Formats: sequence, structure tokens, C-alpha cells
Amino acid sequence: MKRFLVSLVCVSFFSLLLPSSGQAATPVTRHTVMWSIPEAKSIPVKINQLANRQMKRVYLHVAIEDDRTLYRTFVEAAHAAGIEVYFLFGQPRWITNEGTTFRPNVEDPLAWITLYQSETMQHPDGISVDLEPYALPEWTTNQSAVIASYQRILTAFQERATAEGLPLQLFLPFWFHTVTDVAGRPVSAWAMDLASEVTLMSYRTVYGGGNGLSAITLVDTLYAANHQHNLSYALEFTELPETPNITFYGQSRQALNQLVNQTMNSSFPPRAIVYHDFEAYQAFMQHTK
Repeated sequence: MKRFLVSLVCVSFFSLLLPSSGQAATPVTRHTVMWSIPEAKSIPVKINQLANRQMKRVYLHVAIEDDRTLYRTFVEAAHAAGIEVYFLFGQPRWITNEGTTFRPNVEDPLAWITLYQSETMQHPDGISVDLEPYALPEWTTNQSAVIASYQRILTAFQERATAEGLPLQLFLPFWFHTVTDVAGRPVSAWAMDLASEVTLMSYRTVYGGGNGLSAITLVDTLYAANHQHNLSYALEFTELPETPNITFYGQSRQALNQLVNQTMNSSFPPRAIVYHDFEAYQAFMQHTK
């Protein structure tokens, strides 16, 4: 009887995320990622493409060695088109590059933010961080230390974003609720409490089933709903020969629309869907009907 009750509770929670039949889908807020900034002469073309794909926000990766003028030009053009820009930072090596006992050595990216803000009125709409600590070799040998450093660097980014009056958005793997910190808290819950918004890298091409988007986001979706946190989901469009089941590359637009409609029609629709990345999504849309 106890096993039956537990199963019943799990099924009940899972059913909350399933789309209701006959209900109109909630409009989709589209975000995307760009891993490199275009040349100045190409920025208007890229902004036009983003607008044509109805992108509300772009996470623009920052290479701190690049000319900051390009980022100012991009932000100005994006804002003129009604598109938000979040500066995206992501170097896993920052996590274990400790400067002191208390804070990681992240002076370069944090200083870049402050310097950029002081040089121009073309400010971004937020700061985004995608560090992926599990990519480090230390993840398999000293995971607890990596997690502690990871939390310190995210806290440092949050402090700098707050000082600049900007929201912080984080990209997380969908399975971070299974990883705990030194206090025993799931890392995904800790991150949602820290940031203004979290995007789960929930790369799936189907909504239902035990390995579908609904199931793998269930724990974090319920936590976000219970704590009034902003949660978004990311979809993949890049060619991934080793894991073709998690990308829409080579699939139909009908399959994409079905997943998006089911997701937005669930009881707890995400704040946005992030199309990763824009060049791959653009190619997908050009080659499908």
C-alpha cells in the first residue's frame, strides 16, 4: 500500500505538467544564444534576423579580449529593435582558479563588466553565466571542492550584477537537482534562489515519457513554482552525431512546434524557451517547413 501511495503522488505531480486537451497554447517568449559577436557591418543584418525570428532576448557571449565598441554597437541596435541583450560569460577554468580563500580569481570578467558600464550608456539588460563545472577534470576527483568554488564564482557574479543594477541569469544542466552542496542543498535550488532567472539545458525533442522534457524538468519546475522563481527551458538545434535524440537538427518543424505547444500548454509553462544557438536555429528554420 505504501508503494502504491508513493507512486500515486508521483503520477499526480507529473500530471500537473501535462498539457490540457483543447486548451490554447500560451504565447512563446523566445530567447536565443549567440556565441560570437558579428563584425560591425554585419550587426544590422544579424539584428534583423533576430527580429524576424521574434527573439525577445539574446544571450551574447563576451570574449573579454574583443573590442568593446562592438558590444556597444550591438546593444544599441538590438534595443532599437526591441530585443534585450544579456552579456554571457562562460569559462569553466574560472571555477577552480582561486585567487583567495574566500573568492575566486574572476577579476577579469567582473572588471570587464564594470569597465564596459562606465564607458557607455548602451548597457545590457542583464548578465548571464554558463560555466558547466562538470566539464572540469576535478569534477570526478574532488566534486565537493568544485561545487564550492562554483558557488563562490556565481555569488561574485551576482554581487557585481547587483552593483550594476542588472539581473543575473544562469544556465544549468537539467540534472543539477541531483547534486548537492556542502549544506546538502540541491545545486539547482541554490542557484534559483541566487539568480533572477535560471535556464535549464533541458535538450529534448519530445515532451512526454520518462526521458521527455516534462519528466526531466519536473523537480526544478515544481521548486520554481513553489518559490516564485523564473525558470526557462533550452532546446538544441546544433548537429550532435553522438546524441541525435536531444537535438532538433535533422527533424521537422512540426516536431518542434508540437514540443513547444505542449510545453507552453502545461500547468507550469516556462518563462521562455531558449533556442540554442541562433545560427543553428536559423539554419533549421531555413531548411524546414
